[in-house]
Amino acid sequence: MDTKIDSADKVDRYSGELEASYRSLSKAAIAGAAFAILGTVFLLASVLIILPVIALGLSLVGVGNIKKYPEELVGMKAAKFGLVTSLLVLVGGLGWHYYVYSTEVPEGFERISYRMLKDDKDTDLPYSEKAVALDGEKVFLKGFVRPGTKKKNLQKFILVGDFGSCCFGGAPEITDVVAINILGEERVHYGLRVRKIAGTFKLNKRKAPTAEKEVPKVFYQIDAEYIK
Repeated sequence: MDTKIDSADKVDRYSGELEASYRSLSKAAIAGAAFAILGTVFLLASVLIILPVIALGLSLVGVGNIKKYPEELVGMKAAKFGLVTSLLVLVGGLGWHYYVYSTEVPEGFERISYRMLKDDKDTDLPYSEKAVALDGEKVFLKGFVRPGTKKKNLQKFILVGDFGSCCFGGAPEITDVVAINILGEERVHYGLRVRKIAGTFKLNKRKAPTAEKEVPKVFYQIDAEYIK
């Protein structure tokens, strides 16, 4: 009888030890490490700089949860890996993009943006007042090649600032597009990469025709001397 009681006690103690030793892996810690690795892979892609930010947040949550529930969760190494890696990628990525931004404009050209080209609501002009001042000036503009009837070996194409208008069939406003005319022998293909254009800006006050049905006329044009 005593033997049976001792055996039962041992089973109960063993079961309790198993239950106490079982801890689940922190999902936040693993997700943080995964996003940190993705952030490292896509370090040079400016649109994906958000990845290390997400990794940092998840890793912090993972560390906090594991410290709060040490008897239930494991994965502190993964959480710390995600934390350190995401910080390094974030600092390194921001530093790299700052360097690119500060050095990418060719000498003699002025950086402009699509925001500057928006039509002014306070005036009766159908185009931006800034565009009037830019007419004939050498400018630098970044954007996406909008797919048209032709997608390869393009000398003339429409450049848009919005990724959706570029690649998902959006209908941009006339002040959201710039017609590009490459002056040299270089040609481009349609793709998802950001294009850097430098050349002479022209304002067509009466709208200039294009070869694209979805963007038949434009106010703005750049005769491109440099394209990357």
